[in-house]
Amino acid sequence: MRRRAWLVGLLSAALGVAAAQASTHSTHDTTFARFLPPIFRVVLMTALCILGFGVDVQILAYWGMNPWGADTKPAVVQLPLTNEEDTARRSGAETFYLLAACHIAWATVCWLFYRAHTDPVTGARTLYAQAWEAATIVGLIALWLAPGPFRPLLRAWMRTLGRLATPSLRQTIAFSDVMVADILTSFAKVLGDVWLSLVVLGYLFAGQRLDDHVLWRAEAHLAVPILISVPYLVRLRQCLSEYFTMPHPRSSRPLYNALKYTSALPVIWLRSGASPSSRSVELLWYACVLLNTLFSFWWDVTNDWGLDLLQPASFRAMLSQSRLPPLHRRSTSDTSDDSVELLRRGTAHTRQLSVLRAPEKPLPLPTSVYWVLLVVNLVLRFTWSLKLSSHWHYLLEWQRGLLLLEALELVRRSIWVLLRVEWEHVRHHPAVL
Repeated sequence: MRRRAWLVGLLSAALGVAAAQASTHSTHDTTFARFLPPIFRVVLMTALCILGFGVDVQILAYWGMNPWGADTKPAVVQLPLTNEEDTARRSGAETFYLLAACHIAWATVCWLFYRAHTDPVTGARTLYAQAWEAATIVGLIALWLAPGPFRPLLRAWMRTLGRLATPSLRQTIAFSDVMVADILTSFAKVLGDVWLSLVVLGYLFAGQRLDDHVLWRAEAHLAVPILISVPYLVRLRQCLSEYFTMPHPRSSRPLYNALKYTSALPVIWLRSGASPSSRSVELLWYACVLLNTLFSFWWDVTNDWGLDLLQPASFRAMLSQSRLPPLHRRSTSDTSDDSVELLRRGTAHTRQLSVLRAPEKPLPLPTSVYWVLLVVNLVLRFTWSLKLSSHWHYLLEWQRGLLLLEALELVRRSIWVLLRVEWEHVRHHPAVL
């Protein structure tokens, strides 16, 4: 009993920092928070992330690419796409589909029992309802640990997390680790719900019923921006490691990439918590959002997807022609001057390998699809950058919409992964494409 009282006191002290600030917000959206608590939101987003990665793996297998090591194994982009083999089974995608389905199925069962044990009048939690929230996590941990098809995924995931958590700036960075860390940046806001889930489990362990005001104070806690920042700090460390392990002369590209992830930190921290900001801080925050979004979008298109649309030569061609240019691959030699002639000739969506080679393979998707992806990527980049601020939780009436934005960001990241892996194959294996 004393241990439980000590735990409750510790949790109350930890959340007390934000209590005075949170008390001013009396319009907390308790209806949605009770309907879909943080633990179930985390599981739902995790299942969506697993499902999206499974789709990526299967599509990349259709394209004849090795999704597990784009920089280590040659591959051929096969066009048109064919269904001659069971690609889901051959690529391992069905394991991800099964894992996502298990997450959703178990979470649904626990959610139904949770709803059955909430207060029938107010909808508030009871201890039994909190127990079913905890059962959701316990059941999924057992699913991962039990002998079966998911054990290899768990071992690979733990090894990857170990590499991501390494603080060394002399670590050789694998492409797969870069992909996982980038996916985690899209998962960053969900980590805030992880903190809320830990609070729920802490109160259950202490034998105390959790009320809505405690969760509201937890949302304003310093732990939320700290957890959101972690994936960006991991990618920042990876970029610096890539730079320091480069042979001389070193390219400055990793440093610019590190700057991109650094630019996300002011977006997270300038308006963290529930306290109102001054007008100057608010304007600075919006400026940081604009900078981070445009820089990230330019980097996506030019460096991660390998399109020359946003390079200076393309801008000059657009100004001279007064129309949108066709999409091209930028040169793998990082030289963009040769794209001007292609734009003037009107060559349609060709992959350009180097200044010494003629354009060869077409892009895997129709040009119109790339334009749609570019627009969607830009819009979701803006909304996601705005949502990185934990200050957005004061827009309580938008909580359902913010959950939708989390889902859309994971969808955007799945699309990004496809084009990122495809461009990595082009860069490392131009001779076979």
